[in-house]
Amino acid sequence: MRDENDTDERGPLDLSDASPAQTSLTTSRRSVLRGAAALGATTLAAAATASPALAADPTGAVDATGGGGSGRIDVHHHAIPPEERQWMVDHGLLPPVGGPPWSIWSVDSALAIMNELGIAAAVLSGPAPSEFLANLSAADLQQGTRIGNDALAQVIHDHPSRFGLFASAPMGNVDVALGEIAYAYDTLHADGICLNMHAAGQYLGDPMFDPILTELNNRRAVVFTHPYNLPGCGAAPVADFLVDFLADTTRAAVKMVLNATLDRFPNIQFILPHGGGYFPLLAARLQEGVYLGAGVSQATATRAIRKLWYDSAMPISPGATPSLLAAVGSDRLLLGTDFPAATADGARLNVHAIDSDPALNSSTRRQLNRDNARRLLPALAARMGG
Repeated sequence: MRDENDTDERGPLDLSDASPAQTSLTTSRRSVLRGAAALGATTLAAAATASPALAADPTGAVDATGGGGSGRIDVHHHAIPPEERQWMVDHGLLPPVGGPPWSIWSVDSALAIMNELGIAAAVLSGPAPSEFLANLSAADLQQGTRIGNDALAQVIHDHPSRFGLFASAPMGNVDVALGEIAYAYDTLHADGICLNMHAAGQYLGDPMFDPILTELNNRRAVVFTHPYNLPGCGAAPVADFLVDFLADTTRAAVKMVLNATLDRFPNIQFILPHGGGYFPLLAARLQEGVYLGAGVSQATATRAIRKLWYDSAMPISPGATPSLLAAVGSDRLLLGTDFPAATADGARLNVHAIDSDPALNSSTRRQLNRDNARRLLPALAARMGG
C-alpha cells in the first residue's frame, strides 16, 4: 500500500508527451515534488493512533455548528482548489492523478474533517513553495496565482461563515506579488496574505522584499507564512518536514529580527506556523550573537518573539508547550491543523494534542482554539457571528 505522503506510483512527472519547455523542467520539478509531498506533514505514525478529539475541552470549542461563540478556528489549512490544481497539471507542476497530499483538496473533504474535529471555520491558503514556481514566467505566475485566489474566494463566498482566505502573493516576483496583494484586498476582500519564508534565494527581512512589506504594512495586513526546505543545502539526510521546515521558519524570523523588519513594518501581523520552529527559544542565543557580530539584545529578541503569532501545527506537545507558553504567551497562540498536507490523521493528531495537553487549562485552550483568532481576524469573526 502506498504511503499517503508519497506521490503517485507512476511518478509525478511523466513528461514523455510534454512540450520541450516542460521537459526542461523535469529534474527540478521532480526534486521539488519529492519535498513537497511532505509539505506540512507531521509524525503520521503517532497520528494513526490519535482519536478524534471531540469532547476533551470543557469550553465547548468542539461544536463546529455553534456559530462564532463556539467551535475552533483553524488558521493553517492548505487548499489547492480544483481549478488551480488543473492549471498546475497543465503546466507540468503536478501529475494528472495523485500527487502530494497538500495538492489534493475539496470543499467536501475540508468540511468533513472540520465537522469531525469541531472546527467552525478554517482560513484557506495555498502556499506553493517558491522553488515550485521558480521557472514560471511572470505572466504564468500571475495567471496561476490569480486562478487559485479567485477559486478560493468563491469558496468563501459560498460558505462565508465556514472559511476565510489568506490569498497567495508569490514574493519571488515583487511586481506580481504587489498586483495580487492589491487584487486580494480590493476585489476579493481577503482576510490576509500568505507568503513563503524565502524566495529567489533570500529570506523575509531581506531588502528585496521591502516593497511587498511596505504595501502589507500600509494595509495593516495579517500575513500567514509557510516554510519549505532549506535553500542551498542540497539533499537532507532526513525528511525535510521533520527538521528543515522548522529551521526555514527560524531563519526567516531571525532575519526579520536582525534587519528590524518588525520595527520598520509594525502594522503587519505575522503568523509563524509549526509553533515558530525554534525561534521562540532563541532570545538568549541572539544575545550571544551580539558578541560575535550577528545578534540583538535579549530584550529586543524577546519583544520580537512576543509580537509574532504562532500556530499549533507542530503538533503541540507536553514537552514543548510549557516553553512555548513561557516564551510567547497564551494570547499569541492559534490553532493549526495543517490539513490536508499532514493528512486527516495529522489534523486529528494536532487537535487531539491540544485537547489532551496537561500544560493547557480551559482558558488557554479557549484562547488557542478560537478567541485569539477572532481577535486577529475580525472580518472572519463577524461573518461567523456569535
